[in-house]
Amino acid sequence: MRIGELSRRTGVHAHQLRYYEAQGLLEAGRGANGYREYDEGAVLRV
Repeated sequence: MRIGELSRRTGVHAHQLRYYEAQGLLEAGRGANGYREYDEGAVLRV
């Protein structure tokens, strides 16, 4: 799922999710288009 969907599902702003990624607390893959892609486990980690 992309960052917008993760934000909606967790109630955490996208800016905060990007901060978590920068701090190494959350891991995101990158799709062919360069967008962050999160797995279902990211919902639990947030």
